[in-house]
Amino acid sequence: MKQIIQISSIGILLFSCLNMSCNNNEPLKTENIETIKEANIDYKSKNVDNLQASYKGEVTAKYKAYSEKAELGKSVPEIKPDYTVNTTKENLSNDINGELYEFNTMYPDFLQVAEKAGSKSSVTSLSNAFKTEKKHMFFYEKALGDINSNTLMTRPSEYFICPSFGNTYENVPPGHCDFCNTLDKEFIKID
Repeated sequence: MKQIIQISSIGILLFSCLNMSCNNNEPLKTENIETIKEANIDYKSKNVDNLQASYKGEVTAKYKAYSEKAELGKSVPEIKPDYTVNTTKENLSNDINGELYEFNTMYPDFLQVAEKAGSKSSVTSLSNAFKTEKKHMFFYEKALGDINSNTLMTRPSEYFICPSFGNTYENVPPGHCDFCNTLDKEFIKID
């Protein structure tokens, strides 16, 4: 309902601007449209929506299904509608593309909204998630490269994941997370 009201408000304001512009025989300036759009955005609500979308995107069964597919002999239930479990190469490519989107588009946009909302805690949380996505993309690219070059035996035997932001380390964790200072004794170990 709130979105409908916002869209209607933008429409009415745009119509008013167009009408005034036409009556004055002046062209409508695009910065006026941007100012109108900017004025009607509830950055605090948008920030909450972005944080929820970020959480939903990270806490998903997709990665579990992808890892089960990578293990020989596991059958993977078909999970719909968000994604399809394909070959391990295709799954890694999908993950890389997802991380690229999150790193290049989603988190920069979310950070901009959090800053405009004046939420320092959201900025901190989203900044750490942003940095973590870059590391995840590196790990996916490395794994895909190892599959393509048939050098799977060089893969790390263990990973350590910070429970706060998913920051991931190969083989040996540092004393604490580089992003949020969570102690390594709290990390999740994956063999």
